[in-house]
Amino acid sequence: MKSITIKLPEDEAKELDEFIKKRNFPSKSEFIRNIIIEKLDRNRKENLGWMVLAEKSMEEIWNNKKDDKIWSKYI
Repeated sequence: MKSITIKLPEDEAKELDEFIKKRNFPSKSEFIRNIIIEKLDRNRKENLGWMVLAEKSMEEIWNNKKDDKIWSKYI
């Protein structure tokens, strides 16, 4: 595993400590790792969603029967 270092203002660091204690996280590292994983997963799902929408939009263009008739004259 690779280590990274972050710096927080004192008040945010205290708030993070309190939150971790209340939620019974094993450590700050575990909490931050979970946040990062959630963000990356959400980003992957958003990107996949846009690709699906784009593909559905393009289907109408790709499956245009009129184009098949017109292009069959030239191909």
